[in-house]
Amino acid sequence: MKKHPKTLVFILLLFLLLPISNLRAITLVRVGYIDIDIVVETYTVRYLETEIMIRQEFIQQLQDTYRFEYDDLSIIERMDLQQQINEQKDVLSLLSYNSYLHESTGSIRDSLILQIVQRDIMEAIKKTSELEGFSLVLDNSGNFVYGSEDINLTDKVLFRLDEKLLDLESSEPLAPLKLELENTLDVD
Repeated sequence: MKKHPKTLVFILLLFLLLPISNLRAITLVRVGYIDIDIVVETYTVRYLETEIMIRQEFIQQLQDTYRFEYDDLSIIERMDLQQQINEQKDVLSLLSYNSYLHESTGSIRDSLILQIVQRDIMEAIKKTSELEGFSLVLDNSGNFVYGSEDINLTDKVLFRLDEKLLDLESSEPLAPLKLELENTLDVD
């Protein structure tokens, strides 16, 4: 039996091209994971400490302004400044209570604080995932069996959250926490 070179080449090309034509675009998925318990616990403590520190300093600044510029301020400016001081003290009291509660029971009572912490964590996870090229990020609190350290994003997410706290430290605190939450929701 004599082999025909054209037939052989045709059959060879057919076998090579047939599998390629049946393939769809292959999507590579990079998977990572975080230890969500560590992220939530660490960030909650850091967030509360940072907010308390910022507000204490801001209250002191407002009180100093009130005290040293009292004679130069109009009655309306004095009332406005006193209102700002009272609002900041109210928020500081709320934050301090929740910090104490978190230290003793591990929980937060105020839903606004919980929403802010959750929002910040989700933003940090999303930003870290996008920057690191991860398509899917799992937490290890469910049916998670194994994950190597090279796909563990916990420290990177905590780093992003620390950046958020530095931004918070460099800005003037908003009196009600509700405003902080609303300002970021309007931006998105």
